[in-house]
Amino acid sequence: MIRTRLRVVGILAAAALVAAGCTSSAASPAPAGGVPADQLVKAATLTVCSDTSYPPQESLDASNKAIGSDIDLATELAKRLSLTLEVKSTTFDSIIPALQGGSCDIIISAQTITAERQAAVDMIPYFAAGQSFVVLAGNPSAVKTIDDLCGKTVAAEKGTIEADHITGAGSGYDTTNSLNANCKTKGKSDITLQVFDADTNALAALQAGTVVAHFTDEPVAGYEVANSGGKFDEVSAMTLERGAEGISVPKTKTVLRDAVKTALLAMMTDGTYTTILTKWGVQSGAVTAADVNATPLPAAS
Repeated sequence: MIRTRLRVVGILAAAALVAAGCTSSAASPAPAGGVPADQLVKAATLTVCSDTSYPPQESLDASNKAIGSDIDLATELAKRLSLTLEVKSTTFDSIIPALQGGSCDIIISAQTITAERQAAVDMIPYFAAGQSFVVLAGNPSAVKTIDDLCGKTVAAEKGTIEADHITGAGSGYDTTNSLNANCKTKGKSDITLQVFDADTNALAALQAGTVVAHFTDEPVAGYEVANSGGKFDEVSAMTLERGAEGISVPKTKTVLRDAVKTALLAMMTDGTYTTILTKWGVQSGAVTAADVNATPLPAAS
């Protein structure tokens, strides 16, 4: 997502990058897709870290197989790089350390691009999403504006930009640019934030009535409402800033980064990118080749 993720996104200290699986400093022969073996943690495999609790971008089906728009994009990227895809389900707040520690080659997991994340990893823009609020059907708590959340409890996934946006305590927002800062300006009580390891657990808290809203990425909110059987509504008038999401690559793996970027651009050119997004109903989040090639990359603000 800032996800939006405008999943965005807890404070992540840049750890020493560990190139797992590297047995020699000499470059290894490259497969047909152009990725040298020493750029991969597992031979002939594109290993992807993804928080698979975030439908429709990434989730697990009944057989625990990873599915979603991000997973389909990753599958197509691997195909074009002549690699086999392997998805490692990883909690969102630990996903960059997992990449840095050599657990995977790239992250595709609705990560909003922020300056702090860009300091830790390279990020290739591939999608864009806003931040939305899901409430119980009929909106019994009458949440219609940001001010209506002051003094109430809201759920968000741990490590996301949504959690940061409420408190101003994370990487995406400072204390003067948070929703709680808005509450203070209006002379109201802070929003109480409840964080969960999985976005689905945050939604479950809403269903249980322990929170008045679930704060999540725009495509996720739409998916939750559409698949709720009438249990939830989205407060569309409260959708907040849209931000670019990025595919994260270790800063040491520049050849892999460039190969992934080239494959993504080719998918855009031949229409595969749009086809995948449309399949999952998230085509409104499509970005352009100009966005992918943007330098410096866009960071959420």
